[in-house]
Amino acid sequence: MKKDLLALAIVAAIIGLFCQDILLDQKSPSRGDIPLQFYPWKAYTRSMLAAGQIPYWNPYTFGGAPFLANMQSAVFYPLDLILFLFPMEWFFGLSLILHLLLAGAGAYLLARRCGASSFPSVFAGIAYGLNGFTMIHIPAGNHLTYAGAAWVPWMFLAIVGFATSSSRRLPWALAASLITCLHFLCGHPQMTFYSLFFSTLLCFAAVMGMPDRDYRARFFSALLRTAVLSCFLVLGIAMAGMQLVPTLEYLEQANRAASLDIDMATEFSFAPHRLITLFFPEYYGTHIAANHYDYFYFWSCAYAGIVTPILAAAVFFLEKKSAAAVPLAAIGLLGLFLACGRGNPIYTMLMHLPGFGQFRAPAKFLPYYLVPVCVLAALGLERAGAIAYERRKQGADQAELIKRCLPMFLLLALIFVYGTPRIANLTHALRLVRDEGQVNAIRTLAFTNGSLIALASLALFLFARKIPRYPRLAISLSLTLLLCLDLFTYGKGYLDASLQRLKVIQMQTALPQELGPLTLAIPSRFPDRAAALMELDYPNLFVLWRTLNIAGYDPMSLKSYNRLIGKMEGWQEGIFHDNIQLTQFDHHVLDLLNVRYVLTLRTIEDSNLKLANAGGEFRVYERLNPNRCWASSAQKKSETLTGDETWQPADAEIEAMRYEPNRIAFQYAASEPQWLRLAEWDYPGWKAEATLE
Repeated sequence: MKKDLLALAIVAAIIGLFCQDILLDQKSPSRGDIPLQFYPWKAYTRSMLAAGQIPYWNPYTFGGAPFLANMQSAVFYPLDLILFLFPMEWFFGLSLILHLLLAGAGAYLLARRCGASSFPSVFAGIAYGLNGFTMIHIPAGNHLTYAGAAWVPWMFLAIVGFATSSSRRLPWALAASLITCLHFLCGHPQMTFYSLFFSTLLCFAAVMGMPDRDYRARFFSALLRTAVLSCFLVLGIAMAGMQLVPTLEYLEQANRAASLDIDMATEFSFAPHRLITLFFPEYYGTHIAANHYDYFYFWSCAYAGIVTPILAAAVFFLEKKSAAAVPLAAIGLLGLFLACGRGNPIYTMLMHLPGFGQFRAPAKFLPYYLVPVCVLAALGLERAGAIAYERRKQGADQAELIKRCLPMFLLLALIFVYGTPRIANLTHALRLVRDEGQVNAIRTLAFTNGSLIALASLALFLFARKIPRYPRLAISLSLTLLLCLDLFTYGKGYLDASLQRLKVIQMQTALPQELGPLTLAIPSRFPDRAAALMELDYPNLFVLWRTLNIAGYDPMSLKSYNRLIGKMEGWQEGIFHDNIQLTQFDHHVLDLLNVRYVLTLRTIEDSNLKLANAGGEFRVYERLNPNRCWASSAQKKSETLTGDETWQPADAEIEAMRYEPNRIAFQYAASEPQWLRLAEWDYPGWKAEATLE
């Protein structure tokens, strides 16, 4: 227990050191999808929960859209609820640290469960906690991706514990249910689905890998345990019922309900030719330096240190390998194979299986390669240290111990004092190459950088294995320290490129002065909507600004709304759109949605628009179309609408009682029964109620 606590403290300290800018300088990631989608959503969730309301509905984008039912909102994720106690601008920095610690601790415990001792398991915790897949998603702002990836080793830990325990399997099964619930609530349905898929495979493979029974007995035992485990995994999903039920209702109406075509589904694949990046991660350049010369959609990374896959492969060439080695290797190779997407000959067939066709970015399979390879590396480190220990004499005098240790410590000091700046300079030089045509320079620098780390690792291993009494400890700690050097020089650039000070984030998200009159507070009448044209970035920031906008960004928006906007914009039928940006500012669809204002960065000369306000960020135009109104009425001529009705504005006859994100109430006065048409966007299954006088 003491060794485990010390080892976990080392993992936490190294990850804390990596994220020291977040902790000490109070910085936070603020690039990519974070300002585009997640920051506004988290701030909205926090404000609604603080007001004692569950955010069922988001009125500020797409003319109003389901919010709780959209799984990516992650309203009930417990870790988010804890982080809401801190300043909102700091939320994503603290969330990143928390999930890196979660990932590192999970990989450490999984390595321990699979047979590695404490200090070799530290290697697994650092390798997975700071892996390249997570690093490249930080500046991309893919918050849910690295949050979902943090739960993968915990899922595998519960599965391995359940599959390999000879008794007391119920606690492991219940742990699998709880982890599944948290994994689901974190808001990344794709990775949750993949985790369930790989968990069942791992359970079956782990039982089949047990050596104590004949093949037939193991096969039927594997089937039985996998079936029982599946029931507990389903129980975990059911435990998240408050998120599951609305999500299932929403899926039928979302634009991702149907399967994607093969081109869309295989965007952001890993690609077989990028296997070299398992050892030289920036062999094809990097997007943070704008020198990436490979195809854009092959930008993913599965780097976990240059020695990690080497140590993982060494497990199968050393004696007495762990029983978990073969199942983990099978899962890891399958994850890497599926991550290749477009380069995978069977991926088209895989899309026809239930669930797989709804997701894109096959690179999201990479965590299911990274977790096994990091754990296998710890097992390889464990076995290499054990062999070195067995070959050394059990005893040695103090003089011999000092004699053996001194060269290793001198070499370690030489690497970190002299080598660290050189490796950092090489990495910096690689990222200064801005010309995509300088392919040879990029490749040479990447190869040189990786080769230096590999040679230093080999030298440290050769010295450390000669240490009397403690070769396993020496090998583990020295290679772990070198791994930290490797991953720090690689990952720090990605982290630094994404961080902003909290005051800068406050300024970037502050309400623009020209939008002040448009914000929704407690209206005395029903509010007017705005249409933000496509030159305005980050349409979801209007959620922060409490301004009703019909544009927005959401991979799960309503397909009926996409169809309506698509007719106005001239989109091809059936094409997937996650970022709805507008070009039209005078169209009858805008009347239906009660759009009064047009927001743009440019000057528009149009007789139907009047400049209402101009500031440093926006130009606000008012639409002069008289058909615009929140509600319109027509005389009731038949039981059904024919399409020939004449609609008249009815706002004057309406008294607004309540207009809140989750509830709208009004009174309408009419002399005779009429049809009433509202500009609130319809969501199937909802009912509108009005008090008529």
